[in-house]
Amino acid sequence: MRHTSLCNYALYQIGWFSCVLGAAAQHPWIGFFVAVTLIGVHLTLSLERSLEARLIAMTTAVGLVIETAQIVAGTYRFPSGTVDEAVPPPWLLAMWAQFATTFRFSLRGVMRRPLFAGLLGAAGGPIAFLAGERLGAVTLSPPLAHDLLRLSVSWAIALLAFSAVVGPLGSENAPRYRAL
Repeated sequence: MRHTSLCNYALYQIGWFSCVLGAAAQHPWIGFFVAVTLIGVHLTLSLERSLEARLIAMTTAVGLVIETAQIVAGTYRFPSGTVDEAVPPPWLLAMWAQFATTFRFSLRGVMRRPLFAGLLGAAGGPIAFLAGERLGAVTLSPPLAHDLLRLSVSWAIALLAFSAVVGPLGSENAPRYRAL
């Protein structure tokens, strides 16, 4: 199980950095394709592909709603990769899809505890966007405190909801990848 969690975490991190650094370097499609490929790797290795695919679709849809609301609220803008200024860039939605691949694997322990999931969202969402801004993939709008509060609340709610969906899906045995 430990190897599966570590592999899952590594796949997610590679995808996250590919998306963020690709967008920052004005090559957002590279990150998008890397993330989509890694989602394919996850699905290929997963023993429960159908369940994982549904989680990915649900999470991407939620991400689309959250990111669109953040754009409309003026929380941030993206210097590259947008198809339409009012819609999140594809590389960001690919990150949401890839984030879903961690719910039953490397984030399993957190997602089974709604309070921890909410706290992770409240802290992790803003931290991820601050890191993305420092790396040049996103520009947060002033005043920064308002942006971080909006991100914190939306991510806390999202992870609480994901926890409510994912928590009951787990059995006592952690999911594993094939041949790991």
